Amino acid sequence: MAVVGEQRAGCDGCGRTVALEELTTVTMPDGERVVCCPECEPHARAAARKGNSLDQRRDACDGCTGTYLTTELEDVVLEDGTVLTCCPSCAAEARDRRGTDTDATDGDGTDSSADGSDRGANDRPEGEESRCSQCHGPVSDERFRVTTIDGRTERLCPDCKIDAEENGIVADVDMRKTRAREVLGVDADASDEAIREAYHRQVKRAHPDRKSGSRSAFALVTDAYERLCEDD
Repeated sequence: MAVVGEQRAGCDGCGRTVALEELTTVTMPDGERVVCCPECEPHARAAARKGNSLDQRRDACDGCTGTYLTTELEDVVLEDGTVLTCCPSCAAEARDRRGTDTDATDGDGTDSSADGSDRGANDRPEGEESRCSQCHGPVSDERFRVTTIDGRTERLCPDCKIDAEENGIVADVDMRKTRAREVLGVDADASDEAIREAYHRQVKRAHPDRKSGSRSAFALVTDAYERLCEDD
C-alpha cells in the first residue's frame, strides 16, 4: 500500500488513490494482506474465497485514452504491423477501419461481413453446438472457449463469459478463431497452407528485432496461428 500524504493511500487492486477511511484490508489465501477501495473489495473477497488472486489492474486505451481493467483491453494489429491496446469500443472501430468486420468481400464478390453469412463451420455450428454451455441460449457468433479455475472447459456466450469473469471463476479464455483469422489476415475458408504462409509473413513483421514489431505483436501472431492449428 502506497501512502500519499496523511489522509490518502493507494488501493492494491486498481492502484487508485482514495481516502484512508474508505480502504478495507482483505487477507488472501497465501496470507498476503491487501488493502482495497470500495470497488475492489468485493473482487478481493471473491478471489480470497475461491483461492484466486486479486487483479483489478487498469491501463489506458491507446484509442480513447480512457482507463479500463486490463482484462477488458485487447491488442489490435493494424495493417502496418502496429499493435494498439484498445478498449472494446475502440477495438471494434479499429477492426471496422481495416474492413475485417464490415464491407468485406471474397474474391468472387461474396459478402463475408459481420452478419455471419460466410462464416466457417466452427464459428456457427448447428443444433446444440450453437448454444452457450452455461445459459443454453442460442449464440449467433463464435462462442468463447473458457477454462474455469476447477479445470472445466466451457463454451460461453459473451454475457456468460463476462459473468464468469466477474465471479472470479475464469482461469483462461482462448482466442476465438474469428479473432485469430483477423490477426493473420486470412479468410474463414483459408487452407492450412494459406494460414502457414500468412503466419510467416506476419511473424516476420511482428518480430521484436524489427522496427515494426514488438514482443506483444509477436506473441499475438503466434497465439493466433496456434489457435487456428487446433481442431476446435
